[in-house]
Amino acid sequence: MVFSDEDNMFTSQAAIFLAAMSYQTYLLFFKGELILPKGFQLRYTIRASADVENPTEHMYGFVAESKDQIIIAFRGYAAYPADLLAAYDILQITYPFVTDAGKTSRGFTCLYQSTRDRLLRKINQFSESKKLIITGHNYGGALAVLAALDIAVNTPFRHPIVYTYGSPRIGDPHFASRFNKVVLNSLRIVNVHDPFPTFPDQKYPPPFTQEGIYYQHVKNKFPISFQLNNTPRNDSIACYFHSLTQFDPDYAQTLCVENPGFCPDPDTCIPFQGKC
Repeated sequence: MVFSDEDNMFTSQAAIFLAAMSYQTYLLFFKGELILPKGFQLRYTIRASADVENPTEHMYGFVAESKDQIIIAFRGYAAYPADLLAAYDILQITYPFVTDAGKTSRGFTCLYQSTRDRLLRKINQFSESKKLIITGHNYGGALAVLAALDIAVNTPFRHPIVYTYGSPRIGDPHFASRFNKVVLNSLRIVNVHDPFPTFPDQKYPPPFTQEGIYYQHVKNKFPISFQLNNTPRNDSIACYFHSLTQFDPDYAQTLCVENPGFCPDPDTCIPFQGKC
């Protein structure tokens, strides 16, 4: 199924569809297999190394292709402790793939750098006539942002479309400004009750480092709201998906019925009722 995205801005169908694609990254990680919608084929599995001091390789996403689209999907937090070590390494390094693009998180930048050359070689094999879309949930949203600027500048796909879900901050204000000028079609979908997008903090003044560290989100924020009284559920890509279905329930129902196993189970998004 192909979603409508003629204006390259937010569409409910794109948000629903790509949330399900992001959900499939976790199935690939945990089960070693995934379910793609009709018309799409798995073309590449993204493997990368997290933890700067002790690099450990894990599966971080996939590339799927249809007749007219290429989708790159990155997963979020799943591999313990490698993913946490990458996320908590908030010291910044110069973004190495584009000149004059500010600084980005060392943990995630090194993680992306470990897979970058292989990923770009694969992307360059695709037809330039196809629309390239990058998506990611949670920490995968950070990887999607790092990849999007790189791809927009260093491959023939100059106009990638980016949809992230619950993504953390990834770079300083200079990086965010450069990203916003180059990647014109980017949407950051955020549950206002999800704590992950609040990390890292915007400012870590001296003496944390001599000059301090500063982070800023990239554009464009699209807030949604679901409160399930549970931090993991408030961040879950399954619950992002089911919250977004309210924008186009007919499309969501058709998508799920025509592609069994592609959509996440709504039973995982029941509000928490427990007590300590």
